[in-house]
Order: sequence, then C-alpha cells, then structure tokens
Amino acid sequence: MAEQVIRWALKSLALVGMTLSLGACNMVITAEPTFSAEDAGGAAGLRTGLWVNVDKGCDVDLAKPASTWPKCANWVVVKPDALSGTNENGKPFSAPYVLAAGDPRVMQLALTEPESKETLYLYLGLKPLKVDADGQITEYTGWIVQCGPPPPKDAKKADGMPRFGTLEPFPGMIMDDQQSGCSPDSKAALIKAAGLSEAYDLDNKGKVNRWLRDGEN
Repeated sequence: MAEQVIRWALKSLALVGMTLSLGACNMVITAEPTFSAEDAGGAAGLRTGLWVNVDKGCDVDLAKPASTWPKCANWVVVKPDALSGTNENGKPFSAPYVLAAGDPRVMQLALTEPESKETLYLYLGLKPLKVDADGQITEYTGWIVQCGPPPPKDAKKADGMPRFGTLEPFPGMIMDDQQSGCSPDSKAALIKAAGLSEAYDLDNKGKVNRWLRDGEN
C-alpha cells in the first residue's frame, strides 16, 4: 500500500478524534472492505448530526458553529453511511463507514486519498455509552483495532531492521510483508481482535465521542 495513502488515512482518522501516536504501525488496514452494509445486522446505529470529541483542557464554546472551534475540539458530521467534515486545509472530506454488529461493535472507515484515488479501510472498536429514546447511539468510546500487543521498542525483523508490528498477532491476523500492519482472515477474527485491542490503545482510553446536535455545524 502506498505510504502517502496511509498518511492521508491517518490524518483523516485524527479528524474523527482518534489519537495516532502509533502511526500506521500495528494497525489493521485492508485494501478491500471486510464488512458490507448487511453486517450492521439491524444493531443500533450512530445518531446523525454533529459529533464532538474535546481534548482535555480545551477552551471551546460548543454553542458556536463547529467551523469556528479550535483544533482541540475534534468534530465530525455523522450521516447514515458516511462521516464528513473538513480537513486541516479546510477542504471537505467524506468517509463512508459500516458499523458492524458484534461484541464489540466495529466501525469500518473507507478513506480515499484525493490525488491517487486509492482507498484504504481502517477499523475502530466502539463501545456505546449512551443511546437516545429511539435507541440510536449518542455517546461512545473508540479505539484503534491493532494486530496484536505492541512490540517491544527494540524489536527487530529477520533482516535486523526495526519491527513495528506485533510479535504475537491476534488469532486470524495476517501480518504484511513489512511486518508493520495486518489484515484479518475473517469477520469474526476482526471483531475478536477489536475486543482484544481495547486494552492496548492507551492513547484513546477514556476519550468520549458524543452527539451534540442535529445539523452539520
């Protein structure tokens, strides 16, 4: 997979409020979708409208339009089948998603690099915290689905170069040739890996994404 496409994908994920100090390493990334719309299985979806994830200590007036907020207030517009917003350059983006049923829920994001038009699929584990009167999710915590426990800082590949992917892949995770990322051999394996990954994504632990209001700003 082209490195520039992965960088684009990670920047787009950051706009959804995910901290990405792991870079592209040890993440489940696929060139083809694992889930389809049918995999939602009638489970509760995200309430549509404006969502926000506010960094600790962020000084922001959420009553004002999201377009005026500082960068510490991460926002995204949730539509029935896509997340949308503006990137760091003020240009609009849209990321189709599937929120698959299962325990935990897994969000598949399709992220397309504007110049090459290449699309990658990234995955987040999702734990609903609140729902509205119609059963739609209005608050959740999320984390990046990883290939396995992060490797030691001094981990090496067979050629002596640094290894950034796990030394112990979760069941059903197939490491790539660079041993830095992976893909799942089944939907069940991906959902299982999502559950196991929660304990290792300390960067996003405790961060809450919440529905703020209807509309797009």
